[in-house]
Amino acid sequence: MFYSREEVLKIGFKSVGENVFISDKVSIYNPQNISIGNNVRIDDFVIISPSSELIIGNYVHIACYASIIGK
Repeated sequence: MFYSREEVLKIGFKSVGENVFISDKVSIYNPQNISIGNNVRIDDFVIISPSSELIIGNYVHIACYASIIGK
């Protein structure tokens, strides 16, 4: 199941594009450091924990169990 648009915006990302689908089973830390482009899908059990700015561009799919940590 994916978060609704309203739920995604409440997470506190730096910016969020259109057509963004984020699983409700994702672990996100420091969302204020994350910018998300358009047409992005982030699947179950992904961990995203940036210590500085992270830009997820347009047309990106982050598949299950991926981990993005650090700078």
